[in-house]
Amino acid sequence: MALGPKAMGEAIIANLKRKSGRDLGEWQQVLSSEGIDDRASAEARLLEHGLGKFQAMTVAEVTFGANHYAAPDSLVDELFRRFPDQKPLFDRAVALGEQAALHLQPCRGYAPLYRDGRIAVSFKPTARGLYAALILGDASSWPDRQPHKPSLGGSTRLTDGVYLSTADEIDRLMKDLSA
Repeated sequence: MALGPKAMGEAIIANLKRKSGRDLGEWQQVLSSEGIDDRASAEARLLEHGLGKFQAMTVAEVTFGANHYAAPDSLVDELFRRFPDQKPLFDRAVALGEQAALHLQPCRGYAPLYRDGRIAVSFKPTARGLYAALILGDASSWPDRQPHKPSLGGSTRLTDGVYLSTADEIDRLMKDLSA
C-alpha cells in the first residue's frame, strides 16, 4: 500500500540514519553549524551533502517548521466545528505541549503535536471526547486506554488511544508524554 505524504515523511525521517549515516538531529546540527537558517538554503545544502531530493525536502521542512497546509488555524477551526466544547481541552494541550518543545502541525482530519520530526501525540474531536493517540510509557495507568485506531488520525507508530473530557486528564496526559 502506498504511503500518504505524512507517513512518507515519517518514513524518510525514521530511515535517515540507515540511508545517510546521520539521523535528523545530526543533519540539523550540520545545518546549524553551517549557518543555514532557511528552508530553501537547507534543501540545497543537504542535496550537496548527498541526500536525495525527498530526504532534503523533508529534513528542511521539519527543521524550519514548514506546514504542509497554508492555513493551519482554519484547519483547527474546521476540525472542532462539530465539537466546539472540546477546543479548550485541545488549546490546553497545545499550550502544555509548547512548554515541552512540541509544535502543532494540523492536518485536515486531526491535529498532531510533533517532537523531533515525529508525531508525539495526535488529537481528534469525537462524540466520545477528545481522542488522543500516543505511545504511553505506563499504559496501565490509563485503564480506559485502547489500541490506537489509525482511522482517528496520526501515525501507525502510535500505540495507545484515550478519550479525554477534562482539563485534569489533559494535564495528566501531557505530563505522561513529557516523562
